[in-house]
Amino acid sequence: MEEETIIETTEVRVSATPIAMSGIIISMMMLAAATGIAFAYIPITLSSSGFEPWIASAMFPAISFGGLIGCLVVGYLLRLSGHARVFMSVYAIIIWSFLIILLTDNPYIWILSRVLYGFGTNGVFIVAQSWLHDACSDENRGRVIATFYVLYVVSLGFGSFSIGYMDVESSVPMALCVGLVTLAILPVGLTRLRQPEAPEGFNIQIRKLWKISPVGLMGMLCIGGLTMTLQGFAPIYASTLSYSPSDIGLLLLMMQLGLLVVQMPMGALSDRIDRRYVLLIVTAMSTVLGVLAIITESNLNFLWLVLMFAIWSGSIETIYSVSSALANDRADPKDYVFLSSTLMIVWSLGAFIIPLGSTILLQFLPVKMFMWILLSLSASFAIFVTLRIFVREAVPQNEMENFQYATAQMVNAGEYYNPEAIAEANAGVGEGLLT
Repeated sequence: MEEETIIETTEVRVSATPIAMSGIIISMMMLAAATGIAFAYIPITLSSSGFEPWIASAMFPAISFGGLIGCLVVGYLLRLSGHARVFMSVYAIIIWSFLIILLTDNPYIWILSRVLYGFGTNGVFIVAQSWLHDACSDENRGRVIATFYVLYVVSLGFGSFSIGYMDVESSVPMALCVGLVTLAILPVGLTRLRQPEAPEGFNIQIRKLWKISPVGLMGMLCIGGLTMTLQGFAPIYASTLSYSPSDIGLLLLMMQLGLLVVQMPMGALSDRIDRRYVLLIVTAMSTVLGVLAIITESNLNFLWLVLMFAIWSGSIETIYSVSSALANDRADPKDYVFLSSTLMIVWSLGAFIIPLGSTILLQFLPVKMFMWILLSLSASFAIFVTLRIFVREAVPQNEMENFQYATAQMVNAGEYYNPEAIAEANAGVGEGLLT
């Protein structure tokens, strides 16, 4: 009997061209600019109209609630309709979320519009990241995703900064948001990128995540609340101090740039030492800045206020990327897919629960209450990290993943849509497989 020869072939993933991938990145930059305008416009308008600060604060748990639904639903939509159709659909939802604010001045309806925005924006982030992951090769994926995050953050900051050059009492800011998101559809509609395969399912295993990385889990839960609370309350707080729209726009811009300034050196450091020590550094920074903010409340020169909030934002945001990297260090490659999906949900829960609690408290306490919340969360997490350092040894440096820049202002799909990671998960046995 003639012996059969089996030839194994290995598929080599070839990266798409930078021009092809730039369509998605440019589209997301337009969305970021519109988001920045809205983040500045809504609290400024509500404050000038005489509404209580808690109403402006309520916009952020509304965004997070919509985002949580988006995390749970978008995978199903991708299997049902594919990336291109889902991308267009969630953009349509975002456009309507801005149109609602443009068409009515009822703040309670605005809260509903922010739920729609949260659903749409988390959906578009998941689709965009999955598309970029699929379009990249292993060699350039890190650079492309890092570039994507940096450009998004910068666009978000300059979108907020531009509010100082608009008439906030007119319909121009929100009309511009609608126009930018409408234009953002074009680069994606004309893209020549291949559509990735939809994920097979969404696997959430919080207990297993706790076993793999308690610090990663708690860091993601805390950072969801820390980031959304700081980003939500900063313009509200500045409005109560009677700063002008241009001042508030500058504050929000510098908070985004502070993210980059702090995260870059801390990220590089976390690749060289135990990441938990880096977490202690940034949580200590956040705690100290919380104390300073409370002590100097309303007495700081504006430029010092901007500097303090910029570093505060950067230190808090760094918790996100380092906690995520630490969780990946502790996990096996076959667990990366479940890990990313679970981290997304934990972040979304923190981003909803803590701002919701802050909004409720704001009906009875002054605005500076948010400083105490940030201080308490940062200090509590620092204590938890310290205890874990004594309980568990550090990950050896040769087993650490490369640090990747990220922002806690957007959901991070991570390896959930990485084609190679999905292949690893599907090749595994038992827990960690997509279901």
